[in-house]
Amino acid sequence: MIARGRRIARLTGVAVVTVALLGQVGCADDEPGEGEAHLEVDGTAVVERDGERETVDDSTDLSPGDRVEVTDGVARLQLRDGVRMELRGSVGDADRSVLVMAAVPVLEAGDLLVAAPEEATIEAAGSAISVRSGSAKVSRRLGFGVAAYDAAVHIDSAGQEREVPALRQMQVPALGRPPRAARPLDYDGQDPWDRRFLGTAIDLGRRLEAMADGYTANLPVEEASDPGFFARVLPSLSGVVELVELVVPDRPTGETLIGAAIADLSRGGSFRERWGEIFDFRDAGAEWGLVALDQQVSADPLLGAVESAIASTPLTFVSDVGAQPGATPPGSSSSNGGSSGGSQDTSPTSPTSSPSGPSTSSTSRPPGTTSPPPAPSTTDPPPVPTTPLPDPPELTPVIEPVTEIVGGLLGGLLNPGGG
Repeated sequence: MIARGRRIARLTGVAVVTVALLGQVGCADDEPGEGEAHLEVDGTAVVERDGERETVDDSTDLSPGDRVEVTDGVARLQLRDGVRMELRGSVGDADRSVLVMAAVPVLEAGDLLVAAPEEATIEAAGSAISVRSGSAKVSRRLGFGVAAYDAAVHIDSAGQEREVPALRQMQVPALGRPPRAARPLDYDGQDPWDRRFLGTAIDLGRRLEAMADGYTANLPVEEASDPGFFARVLPSLSGVVELVELVVPDRPTGETLIGAAIADLSRGGSFRERWGEIFDFRDAGAEWGLVALDQQVSADPLLGAVESAIASTPLTFVSDVGAQPGATPPGSSSSNGGSSGGSQDTSPTSPTSSPSGPSTSSTSRPPGTTSPPPAPSTTDPPPVPTTPLPDPPELTPVIEPVTEIVGGLLGGLLNPGGG
């Protein structure tokens, strides 16, 4: 489990972020002792010690029993053995972070970010939470929650012990009542800590979701029902005989394409095992960016494989259904200046040949799709079809940007005929 977290850290650059969070560790003689910490505040915090309250906006040393509440900004703590913790003011529906120093620090409210080179234990809602070899976020509300970035987290809640692997989370509603298993990490694209550690996965996930949706919407039905289809658009899978039994006919085709590309690029276990892990994680609610990260698949080769598959697929565009009158679908032609009243066929972008039969040509629209009215005879250019899928909001990855590999291909797929 710990080794898997370390591999994930190397893949995404989280290790670099963790080192930055940990900072420079001085000699052993300069480190805080057990239950102590050095506090640095970027904003304001209130420290209660010996019955008195002190407002801190720079730095101070903490002793066992000291209580820290962050009223604004962030506060960083350096503890012994290279452990670092971070508190913050109210974010979203979270209260201000409140931490009481002790040999095992106690989180009373809000959020706490823990980064441990080896292991660090804190207490929340009467439960012990151990963060091992990485970083995790602990939240104290009704009960408590844990989100593991690249760490392996162990929970002991009144004798009920649970493991939370990297890229998973667990919400414990009350003492001694943890759920049976962790679930995929549900990140928030606006949370600074989530963006710090998962920026690349968040960006990649948005791109893959859009590609999967567009692919499903534009692929001819007869292709989507053919298990051998994925071996043709992903040539490196041509020798994988398990595909015939692994492909689920009622799964959206775009979903299968993304999962198959990840399984092909992953190197952990057999292909069947990888396929099972990928779709179990996905079906449990994981975003595609986290699925790829969990399989230690980098963004560039994955986007390249999916783009190549889309380029080699005969697509029947249905995104012109909502087009304005006068729009001409790509690949179609009309006689007499577009005045013909007959139906217009959409030509595939490229032929696809089946190993078991003649080539399949997708030249008609899917059932339920009507042809747009003929273009008016005018010198003005025809209106541009509307785009069926909105562009995702821009999200600047903190760790490493994903190459703009989707580019015009996805734009053409989702907005055929667009300017």
